[in-house]
Amino acid sequence: MRRSWIFFKVRMLQLKSDKSALFFCYGLPVLLLLCIGYPLQMKGVPKIAVFYTAAAQDSSGQALVDYLRQLPLLKVQPYLDGKKPARDALASNDIKHYLDIRASDPGLYSNSLPENQIENVALQSMVEAYLGRDGHSELITQTVTSEKATSYLVTLLPGLIGMTLLIIGLGGFGAVLIAEKQHGLYKNIKTIDVSPAPFLAGLFVSRLLVSYSVAVALFTLAVFVFGISVHVNYLLLGVVITLGCMAFLGIGLLLSTISPSVSAFNGIVNLVQMPLVVLGGVFFSINTFPSWLQTIANLLPLTQLNTAVRSILFESVGFENMSQLYPQIASLAVWGALTLAVARLKFRW
Repeated sequence: MRRSWIFFKVRMLQLKSDKSALFFCYGLPVLLLLCIGYPLQMKGVPKIAVFYTAAAQDSSGQALVDYLRQLPLLKVQPYLDGKKPARDALASNDIKHYLDIRASDPGLYSNSLPENQIENVALQSMVEAYLGRDGHSELITQTVTSEKATSYLVTLLPGLIGMTLLIIGLGGFGAVLIAEKQHGLYKNIKTIDVSPAPFLAGLFVSRLLVSYSVAVALFTLAVFVFGISVHVNYLLLGVVITLGCMAFLGIGLLLSTISPSVSAFNGIVNLVQMPLVVLGGVFFSINTFPSWLQTIANLLPLTQLNTAVRSILFESVGFENMSQLYPQIASLAVWGALTLAVARLKFRW
């Protein structure tokens, strides 16, 4: 019993002297709770987004809009996209509900995706309740067929690809390099006067190939299970994924250069990884965040990668209209170049 007590005190003294372990035991859970809970809380009360015709509406049409705006479950806003007709926006799943306010009978057009069916019925009931209470004209309803993937799949698939590449990138260097350093491999390599560049390049390319294989596997699964289109620009997709992998591997290498041990590295990776996943739009759209938090999220490499992959997979972006991806490509390139350059400067045998 006495010996157990002595060893217990020794372990407690070790824990007391290991400040990084104390932080990851107590500080990290608190930070994770804040990072995950706060953005989710910001989502607020869910509302049905309804767009309506802004031009050529009479007083009765304006009265209908004013009534709908008073309902707590609706978010009513004018449709202002002059380049894309509202029905085309419904078919592409850019919007879900459109109210055409005309002098005669108003028309309600809704997206046909199964995920919108409950909203369609609820919205139709709300509009008909207003039109029927004072003997107004009858509501004309129509469902616009959409062949697009569900909104959740559009968010989830690029998010899962990006999150997996992030995990591979952050963990791909650190634990291996730190363990090899602790086992004396660096000292042996240093004796033969070898530059770190080829040593790191070999590890970098191996992790890059793993990342490619994972991205291909997830995409293939989505094609056969969820039926997404195979007609995408694979070359452009490969360029974007490569830039994303470079950014994540650069961050992982940089973290390994500042980590004194494998346990410390794992804790630092968790500290960096969780906010990136939460704010990167992996499981839900960042559009639910307040504007200031969206600004922060858009600076992160995972957000930029997810946005670019989503545009290529679901919005048919290719080389002919790749100008839409210039901000994402530039951001990923800067992240990759800076992190790899700084990590190479800090790396020592």
